Amino acid sequence: MTSITNHDSGSDFWETASEGHSEASDDDDVAYADRELLPIPSHVAPRPGDKLCDVCEKLKLSPRRFVVLPGDKEWNKRNKPDKLSMPLGKVLDMKKKTGCPLCRLVLRSLGDPNQVPTEVDGESVVVVMSWNTNGRHPDPNAPWNHIPEVRILRPYVQTESGQYVDGLNLFPEITLLANDSPTDSISYFIRPIRPNMIDFSLVRKWLGYCQAHHGKKCWRNLTLKELNRSHPSKEVPGFRCIDVEQNCLVRLPQGSRYATLSYVWGQGRKFMTVKANLRSLERPQALVSPEYRDKIPATIMDSIQVMKEIGMRYLWVDSLCIVQDEFETKAAAIKAMDMVYSAADLVIMAAGSEHADAGIAGVYPGTRGTTQLVEEIAPGFRLAARSRYQDALQKVPYSTRAWTFQEFHFAPRTLIFINGGAVFRCRNNDAWEEHVFEPENEVSGEGQALMSLERDDIGRFEGLMQEYSSRVLSFQADVYNAFAGVSRQIMCQLDTDICHGLPTTYFDWFLLWRPLSLQSRRLSEATGRPVGPSWSWSGWVGCSWSHMWDWYNRSIERIDKGIPRRSWIVWYQRQAHDTTECERLVRFNDDKGVAVEPTFNVDRRNFYGHRFQKGRFGSINCSRREPTKVNLTNANPPNYAPDIVSHHSGSGLLQFWTLSVILRIAEPTSEDTYKGPTDKRKRFGIFGSSGRELGTIRVQPAWLDEHPVPEEREFILLCEARDERAESHDSIDEEPGWRYMVMMLEWRDGKGGREAMGSIPSTYAERVAVGSIGKEDWTESLGPGPVWKEVILG
Repeated sequence: MTSITNHDSGSDFWETASEGHSEASDDDDVAYADRELLPIPSHVAPRPGDKLCDVCEKLKLSPRRFVVLPGDKEWNKRNKPDKLSMPLGKVLDMKKKTGCPLCRLVLRSLGDPNQVPTEVDGESVVVVMSWNTNGRHPDPNAPWNHIPEVRILRPYVQTESGQYVDGLNLFPEITLLANDSPTDSISYFIRPIRPNMIDFSLVRKWLGYCQAHHGKKCWRNLTLKELNRSHPSKEVPGFRCIDVEQNCLVRLPQGSRYATLSYVWGQGRKFMTVKANLRSLERPQALVSPEYRDKIPATIMDSIQVMKEIGMRYLWVDSLCIVQDEFETKAAAIKAMDMVYSAADLVIMAAGSEHADAGIAGVYPGTRGTTQLVEEIAPGFRLAARSRYQDALQKVPYSTRAWTFQEFHFAPRTLIFINGGAVFRCRNNDAWEEHVFEPENEVSGEGQALMSLERDDIGRFEGLMQEYSSRVLSFQADVYNAFAGVSRQIMCQLDTDICHGLPTTYFDWFLLWRPLSLQSRRLSEATGRPVGPSWSWSGWVGCSWSHMWDWYNRSIERIDKGIPRRSWIVWYQRQAHDTTECERLVRFNDDKGVAVEPTFNVDRRNFYGHRFQKGRFGSINCSRREPTKVNLTNANPPNYAPDIVSHHSGSGLLQFWTLSVILRIAEPTSEDTYKGPTDKRKRFGIFGSSGRELGTIRVQPAWLDEHPVPEEREFILLCEARDERAESHDSIDEEPGWRYMVMMLEWRDGKGGREAMGSIPSTYAERVAVGSIGKEDWTESLGPGPVWKEVILG
């Protein structure tokens, strides 16, 4: 194990990480990862009676067929798409061929063989293979292209009619074990790994290569400067880390490097730092003392051992380094998660640990728990499956948890522990795994840098909300806490405030998010009442998609110019439940770009400072836009989770004026032409006084179970937008297809009642769903006709 020196600064990490490999820092001669091979794994031996089945025998495989040499048809040419030319037969038959090593390897490469289906919807499932190649990637801007150097086999699982089967490993590959290479080259083949534990000497080499050849390019995936932050030791009160040499909590010395642990707490035993035990945990060797050594969860103790193996001294772990009952400092730390993880030199990601007490497989001898997928086809000829950490990651709780989302998102360099192995990721590599040789261009820093996406791209921010909304929380009231770091990033890079999960700068269009899955209201475990407002994705459990990049444009600059002309509501938020005071979500700028307070008797402007379009709604008087002072005591709206990151945290109750119409929902008469991501909501038509279908709306099945259809419902007009993308993004503002987006409401009273129509102050409204109607269709309102109405939306 590498020794730890110069403890005060922690600056020895990269020197010790590359100890014994000084050639890695030689600018003239890049030293690549060790090519010395371990012996053939002991578990790789033919079973009695092993023999290739008739189907696999006809493939005539040999070590020579897995190398590309001069004269071969692939030599010095670009890779080509797969051509499915090698049918292996039905999965049911392959499972019966227990003595065929290739059938066994193919099935195992697809995932757990017991999970590979033999039929789908009554149709037999088959396996078909294709030849493909692997090799150097000469163009970092086109990582999908490579120069063929070795051949690989790719198995595909289909029904007999040709439909691909979901739920298995993505893009499995089978190729030669490097020990059996028929040439001197062993790159791009599979190398054997240590069977009983992770090879930490290799991990230290990875870290040393990154430091020597990638340098500052890999120090941040989002720099602290970009996030407008300094360092957690300066901004987070009492910022502590575990000193893994002294086995205790310490204040992080200013300027010191540190790592963080990202893991799943789970339902196992929990041990946390509180005010009562803080002082004792700061005593040297406290974590290994009889008082605490059996209380600290195994995953944390194993991560401390990882730190010692790689030669780092300071480790930040949330449950120990945040004093859990110091509520002010805890809140400050939660708000600073972007900085805590971005400033770390390394994030240790215990992805394979299902809970805090599971430990990290492979850290100690005999704990790997998995064996390498290698089969002997013939003496001196062994094939291996290339496992991918992404396949294992899809199947573990880590990838479903809300808290781990931003931890992984902000990690500059990540050491991932999954499936009994270790994986290193940084900005200049895709993933270095123990069983795969590191590509030379990635080691040298000439590979594809995993840079942040184009800044002028609204899809970046929509994607963050979409991914986070699909994650799972143990306590629903943490919905903003677990997203706080990402929220700060959005606020900084979009120059905006956040209101209960939605950026206020483009509020009208972010408000048009739609579900990508069945959803239910996000309710407090303690009270059973909502923890987020219905108008935000934060108020719902399930994945939400805000898709303006799809129907309008990715360019934030274009959206800046487009949205003011398509909106009219002036958005206010009630400051608290026990006050009648409201505050605008944002101020608008005057003609010179200076932020000004609105004076509506003088400036007839919308939310974005654009002149209010007169006559948009005919002769209807739309002059009232300031909120009235309304007491909601009798309506009894819920208290939502605190909006902890917002500059102007409010109640989550929006108060505003807009056009209200009564329309009827019933079975649609139009054909469903939507081609985007699908969900299981029920589609209905929206009908007006003429009986014509004005548009459509999709509602959750759970809501439909409690409501009759057809039924007259209240809709409010939100803004102009589109249901479908235009033929040309360049001329989208002039193309037809712009419609009025409408929100179907449900009114709530203080006694739990729900009505299709209502008004303040005795009731407040909630979102049911968002749909659209034509821009002239507001005149088809039923009942008393369209009215300019004040709404409180919760």
